[in-house]
Amino acid sequence: MKTALTALALAGFSATAAQAECYSIYPQGSGQQPAPMTGYTVTEAADLDGLMDPPPLADGANAVACERDSIVPRPNDFELVRYHGTPLLISAGEGETRQMLFLGFQPAAEDENGEMTDPQYQVQMAQGGLSDEERTGVISALEGFSASEQALDALLRAQAEQDG
Repeated sequence: MKTALTALALAGFSATAAQAECYSIYPQGSGQQPAPMTGYTVTEAADLDGLMDPPPLADGANAVACERDSIVPRPNDFELVRYHGTPLLISAGEGETRQMLFLGFQPAAEDENGEMTDPQYQVQMAQGGLSDEERTGVISALEGFSASEQALDALLRAQAEQDG
């Protein structure tokens, strides 16, 4: 899926970057260009209290791409990729300095040997490189996801107890 996201994002994402901040991305082979998600950003949705609502993806889309000032994931980006299973492609810069970072999540699963693998975040540069400062920021963001997940889980449990 990562390759499909990268190919589609590189094909049409940068051409529409000035029109909106986030886009619905379609699977490879669909022939569809990224669709602007007018009025929606993952940052604003994830920064609200509790678990963010599922993103308003266009029909047939399977990922979100967002234009930001930095490719370093934000503290609550985990809500999109882990809880909603929606990969995120973060883009920053223009032209030759353009960077794209893929953020996904692989849940625990049984491998070919019948053993369970640990759940893990997936991060890959789809375009450009990372400075030392950005690399440190990405690592810090991933490390911070665990504490944020625990806090969100506790909040959701408390809300469920209060409601039921």
